[in-house]
Amino acid sequence: MNCFSTKNLLLALPVLGLLLGGCKKNELDDFYHAPTNESSDSGFAGLGLPRVPLSARYAPGDAVPLYVTYNETDQLRDITVFQVVNKADSAQTGVYPANGAFNASGGLLAQAVPYVVPTATNGVPVRVDVTLTFQNGAKRLRRFTYNIAQPITLKFGATPATYRNTLANTAQSEGDIVGYSLIINETGIGVLPTPPALPTPANPLFKAVDSLTTFYRIGTGAPVRVGVIRNPSNGAANTRTVDVTIPRNTNGQPVTFSFTAYGAVQAVTVTAPPINVTNPTVLATLRTGRISGGPSATPDSVAFNLRTGTLEPAANPPTAKDLFVSGVSGGVYLSAANTTRYTKITPLQLDRGFYTTATANAAGTALYANGVASASSVSADLGPVAAGDVYAVRIRGAELGLLRILSVKQSSAGSNARVRFEYKTL
Repeated sequence: MNCFSTKNLLLALPVLGLLLGGCKKNELDDFYHAPTNESSDSGFAGLGLPRVPLSARYAPGDAVPLYVTYNETDQLRDITVFQVVNKADSAQTGVYPANGAFNASGGLLAQAVPYVVPTATNGVPVRVDVTLTFQNGAKRLRRFTYNIAQPITLKFGATPATYRNTLANTAQSEGDIVGYSLIINETGIGVLPTPPALPTPANPLFKAVDSLTTFYRIGTGAPVRVGVIRNPSNGAANTRTVDVTIPRNTNGQPVTFSFTAYGAVQAVTVTAPPINVTNPTVLATLRTGRISGGPSATPDSVAFNLRTGTLEPAANPPTAKDLFVSGVSGGVYLSAANTTRYTKITPLQLDRGFYTTATANAAGTALYANGVASASSVSADLGPVAAGDVYAVRIRGAELGLLRILSVKQSSAGSNARVRFEYKTL
């Protein structure tokens, strides 16, 4: 079969251009000159396939996906592979008779050539010379270079999982968010020192990570891919936290999250302990309260203590003043005088029964998610309030709750403003 045509040549030209561009002199060129005997009688030769790229770094023992492409009509006889490690003498690693198969993407024959990365000092360069010998005795040389690197490593951080709603790991429910701490290529570097210096054993050169992928498994079911982070490390150490959401329809079942780092001819996976998904924790305690403000308001009616469910006397320190009237001009403004924080619940969330089916899980998740979206979305200031407004609240960095405004009386002509509210806690 004649596999060479104008169409095939056009398909091959981009690959050929890349390969020829990679044949410029490098620091290992003086240590091996292949007897290429190249001439106009030599056939076409290429390295690599479009979807199987060669990498700039490999680890000792890696099986490199080395492919040679050529035209069937050029009658290739055999393929010889040599390598130069750092500045040592070149060594032949194998001779392989031609037995390529047709590759439709390039319109050429493609042959996988065995090549395994040698054991060598971290960071040193390696050059691989691939000589193609044709039936007429003509030769073509194609080559690539890489550096010796450490295999990719992936591990959990000292605190593997952070439950974003701040509830216990045994209280996680559908839709809750968990942050997993991951360490990629611990102690590694991503850029070689200036030659002739080499990486140190304490900070070696690592292979780059092309992607970090998140999976979950429900019970013993098949893993489901739910997220991909592209190029999370060029080889350098990278500690990052990946947020995951517990999937729907998992109540009463274990859900297991795993993370896989992919690089050149390698994938490494870490798996977290399963989360036993349970019913959300109901905010079962309902209390009501009212506060007032304005020029003639009684000082002891301005602030409220959400823990005790009572007004907080003006003479007390701000530590227990979780809610007070902070302004009455142009509306009634509420704030916290302590570390209590609020975030407003959207109308869409309220339409889904956010308040009527109040849970600590939903309140905690809302506080976290809104804080990620905008730091100002979680604040001591509620702003101007209106009847029907609902806020998720974390009381003094601890208890979760939901606060709903029942009625608001504006201040006018020097009269006092009043706010009536209710709130749910554990």
